[in-house]
Amino acid sequence: MIRELAKALHFKDKLNSGKACLGAQIAMTDPAIVEILARAGFDWLIIDTEHSIHDTASMRAMLQAATHTESIVVARPLRLDSDEIRRFLDLGAQGILCPFINTGEEAQRFVQACRYPPAGIRGFGPRRAGGYGFDADEYFKTANQALVCIPIIESQAGVENIEAIVAVDGIDGVTIGPMDLSISLGAYKQFDHPKYLSAIQQVTKACHKFGKAMGTGCYSLDHAKKCVEAHDVLLIAGGDDTFLASESRRWLEALR
Repeated sequence: MIRELAKALHFKDKLNSGKACLGAQIAMTDPAIVEILARAGFDWLIIDTEHSIHDTASMRAMLQAATHTESIVVARPLRLDSDEIRRFLDLGAQGILCPFINTGEEAQRFVQACRYPPAGIRGFGPRRAGGYGFDADEYFKTANQALVCIPIIESQAGVENIEAIVAVDGIDGVTIGPMDLSISLGAYKQFDHPKYLSAIQQVTKACHKFGKAMGTGCYSLDHAKKCVEAHDVLLIAGGDDTFLASESRRWLEALR
């Protein structure tokens, strides 16, 4: 089996076992960041093209940097766009973390964008993903089963439709987008607000009901610890820029 797809299947097995899968989001474009975070032990790395300057060239470089590590790399596209998703998968991303999935129909379209027919609508052309033709047939046989599909729940509509979203076959789990969700609920950064806490509870209940992994973007180390204690398994523990900023502040505060 193609090693990168085997890594994705191993990641899914870990999710299904209920073990925490710790992720880091990458906004900066130096491939060394992937190497460092993968060597640190993160289970999954997210290349964020939604809120950063990443493009297909930098995406390829990041995927190449992760090839000889144990971390999987998923792409975060700008939106639910089957053409953009196809390009990232053809480059070799082992999955997609898709923003603003608000309905069951959108979740279905998302999965179909990641699947070859008859399960989906993905066109065939896995250039780098299929080893530039050397492993294309093997890739085609395994990709539908292996690729990871994770919607981000970051709106009131997404919460209201959460059961329809997680009921979709092919959705591996969801992550909460805490900033946008708090804004959508009229409680900007008020993560202890009753409306926000109620929304999290609703998503968690739906994930448990349908046997899908529950996760969130963590807005602090304390929050991440609480999520681990609550047995949330699909965690974005932080990101390259936030790690650099927080560690810089910590050292300066200790030395001044």
